[in-house]
Amino acid sequence: MNTLCESPFVSLPPCPRSLTNDHIKQFQDDGYLAFSGVLSEAALTRDLVTDPRTDYVPPQPTSKMNTEGARYSRRGGRTAMHLEANYDPAGRPLAEIAKKVRKFWSFSGEAEVFPRMLGAGSPLRTVVEGLLGPDPLPFQEMALVKPPFIGSEKPWHQDGAYFMIMPLDATLGVWIALDDAGVENGCMHVIPGAHREGAVRHHHGVDCEIDPALLTVDRAVAVPVPTGGAMFFHGLLPHETPPNRSPEQRRALQFHFRSAQSRLVDELAYDKAFINHEGDPASCRSASRLGF
Repeated sequence: MNTLCESPFVSLPPCPRSLTNDHIKQFQDDGYLAFSGVLSEAALTRDLVTDPRTDYVPPQPTSKMNTEGARYSRRGGRTAMHLEANYDPAGRPLAEIAKKVRKFWSFSGEAEVFPRMLGAGSPLRTVVEGLLGPDPLPFQEMALVKPPFIGSEKPWHQDGAYFMIMPLDATLGVWIALDDAGVENGCMHVIPGAHREGAVRHHHGVDCEIDPALLTVDRAVAVPVPTGGAMFFHGLLPHETPPNRSPEQRRALQFHFRSAQSRLVDELAYDKAFINHEGDPASCRSASRLGF
């Protein structure tokens, strides 16, 4: 297993040219791999605030959910930006707004760096193909931003709870650090091996999340990742990122891939597959429908 949760940073192994049998076994056992040097240089500089093609939704001050901050979205497109829930950008300078961003998403067609980063022969693509097989299908991208002092938590969850993809082991998350991501500023925390225990019931609290009482959180470890490093993790691996109360920002890119043999299913079919130990539907959609 990679060395975990130490401060100052420990060195992650460099991203390999190809995965070894040991890498594959580690992923099967722990549910994730982490490497340095996956991304040599990348920048995400979108100014949705001033673009005339932008639609704006103000924050929802009465909501308790961390997803109800102000939103900017590209009219007629998919690119969007989401601010921290406790911040109202009305009348504020752009430099200040930029420090309150919680998340970007659907941006990979906007800059040349992304085709290079995701293309055939890239370090990232090599690892993804080693874990999912040839011709993996990208289906989601986000920029996850934890501003200094106010960066909100992402509670415990499994990414598979958000999707409707079968089989359940056909999805892979890729989390790339744009800043040094450490324990103080909100690096990823995981429960090694818990992906082999199946789906866990999700509910809607501050987010679509898992009650920690349903998890063996005493087994959790933090995974500090330096700038340009990345984690590759199973769609059923429980993970979370705590709030950022440090003076350092923590920006990350996240991509999701599914295997070429995977398939998209409807909600009814997924409810029969993504179930907890009691046989109950456990996804975010089922939680919304059942009132959890």
